[in-house]
Amino acid sequence: MFSNTVKRADRVLLKVVLRGLLTRPLVLAVVLGLGLALGTAPAATAKSGAESATPIFWQIEPPSSSGDSKAGRLYLLGSIHVGPKAGWQLPKSVLDRFESAKVLVVEVDMRAGTPEEQDNAVLQHGLLPGGESIKNHISPDLYKLLGQHLKKSRRSLANINPWQPWMVATMLLTFELEKLGYPTEAGIDLDMIARVADDQRIIGLESMVEQLAFLSSMSPANQELMLRDVLLQADRIEGYFIELKEAWRLGDEARLEAVLFRELEANPELAPFYDRVIYRRNHSMCQRFHELLAGGETLFGVVGAYHLVGTRGIPACLAKRGYRVRRLRAPGDEGS
Repeated sequence: MFSNTVKRADRVLLKVVLRGLLTRPLVLAVVLGLGLALGTAPAATAKSGAESATPIFWQIEPPSSSGDSKAGRLYLLGSIHVGPKAGWQLPKSVLDRFESAKVLVVEVDMRAGTPEEQDNAVLQHGLLPGGESIKNHISPDLYKLLGQHLKKSRRSLANINPWQPWMVATMLLTFELEKLGYPTEAGIDLDMIARVADDQRIIGLESMVEQLAFLSSMSPANQELMLRDVLLQADRIEGYFIELKEAWRLGDEARLEAVLFRELEANPELAPFYDRVIYRRNHSMCQRFHELLAGGETLFGVVGAYHLVGTRGIPACLAKRGYRVRRLRAPGDEGS
């Protein structure tokens, strides 16, 4: 189905996109808004050295005036889709609520489909058509910058050439995060999937194919913008990630929102990009949670932190629909 050249490329390139992703501001608009994760979740066992985290966490209930006794309840946790090798240690109050839920709702249930099907989906949506080279799909100066970066990091340009620019940006950023000691297989999403009991179900808000198709359908200009941003900011990723990670880990909602949307405020011309990547999907996920809540079950949702902050986030969307939205805080979980 695919060329032998591609099949001989480092297999890790296929797996990179099947993981939760996060990094610099512009690409952050994509990766924190997407929940792709490695297909196999690790066992949910406590590890010594796990970092403590009290992320933003919401309780959402139907309007008190609705009179619908069958309406459900939603606990909604923000994720950054990556974690330290020893994992994150969440508050007991969060884990207790997870155990009380009948359904875990994640952006993508990566257990769906076989590894071969997942690999083929990545190849279908990540490769350039007809064996073309990325050299012919980005500007000469950007291709030169890419070559310099790969040489410095001792990676093969030949293995990169067949892939679309968005895919290359994703690969490079994921490699950088793993170098910092934050692999995607240690993210909150996968940890929660591994914790699911026999009497609990998993529902994905989007499919892996949908998310890959979304990324590959971005305009050439936006894909080049993503890759250029990664390459120009490569030396600053560590500082930015630490700032973001600490805001998330401490549940500092105002600081998290400021970090996440800093790029948009500085560059208003990016508004259409953010609208497509974040805001439209916020609306779709809000509608999906509304439909699921009508089923009367207790839900535990885990989505990217990008979707939970600000006046256009999912909690704000549900509040506008009349839901009672309350921020829960450990250890006492007092509402704000």
